[in-house]
Amino acid sequence: MVSFPTLVLVADDGSPESDRAVGTAARLSEATGSRLALVHVKVRSPSVTGVTAVPAQEERLRTEGEEFLRRRADELAEQGFTTARTELRITRRPERSVLRVSEELRAGLIVVGVRGAHSADRLALGDLSLPLARDAHCSVLVVRDGRHGTAERTIDTEEG
Repeated sequence: MVSFPTLVLVADDGSPESDRAVGTAARLSEATGSRLALVHVKVRSPSVTGVTAVPAQEERLRTEGEEFLRRRADELAEQGFTTARTELRITRRPERSVLRVSEELRAGLIVVGVRGAHSADRLALGDLSLPLARDAHCSVLVVRDGRHGTAERTIDTEEG
């Protein structure tokens, strides 16, 4: 017997890498009968010690994040996918926020895109895949860009 997660959480920052991860997560959740959730993290700018973010910055980040999640959920709906939940977090540590959301929602799988072809690129670009894979309470699917010569196949979810 094969078991599938009841909730698939995709970390979505709007990059081309996360676009691919969102598509993969949506198709996977549909094929397995799992619910789909999105988490979008807005990163606060680093501050000088002792200086906090001003309310206007927080409000701008919140507005941008909420609009992003609305657009993404609408895009998925247009493609026939249902988004069970969306979460917006504003933080300086995006990996911690994604992990916290995955625990709060009791996700069975986190899906994330990978940035950069090499580890130095991933570090410079702020890739979340390594810390998520290392620290998550559940399995993590790291979606690559397809430029690595891997074999892929599409599964028809309409069995016939």
